[in-house]
Amino acid sequence: MRTVIIITVGIFVASLLLALLRKRPGAPNTAIVAFTLTWLAFCGWNFSVGVSHGYSFAEEIPFFLANFAVPVIFMWLVRHRFGGPTT
Repeated sequence: MRTVIIITVGIFVASLLLALLRKRPGAPNTAIVAFTLTWLAFCGWNFSVGVSHGYSFAEEIPFFLANFAVPVIFMWLVRHRFGGPTT
């Protein structure tokens, strides 16, 4: 359940950033980079909490990858599809 909550929060934050910055030129590209780095740090922290609570690296890595990748891929796809290419 925690994974679903984290992914949902990530998608919500990504959507909010894109909605707030969509009218500023270049801002959505900056938002994607900022979100990706911030989300990576948050997911790394979440990963370390799981490992410190007794889960092994091998048990936690699939959850880390899902928690990180789903919101970041969502943000990139929404930006690419509705806001033009990210380059």
